[in-house]
Amino acid sequence: MKRTVFGAVLVAITALSLGGCWESEADKKAKEQQEASENLWNITPPDESQDKGFKP
Repeated sequence: MKRTVFGAVLVAITALSLGGCWESEADKKAKEQQEASENLWNITPPDESQDKGFKP
């Protein structure tokens, strides 16, 4: 009986760890860095409605 319970607990822990329920700190940092680098290129165009322009 103890072996069966221990085996079931071991299988459950293995399934959860492989399923990605617990993310490590390195994975979280890598994901945040990837999102920040993707957002780097999302530059909005400048608002030219208040621009007086260049007058020499």
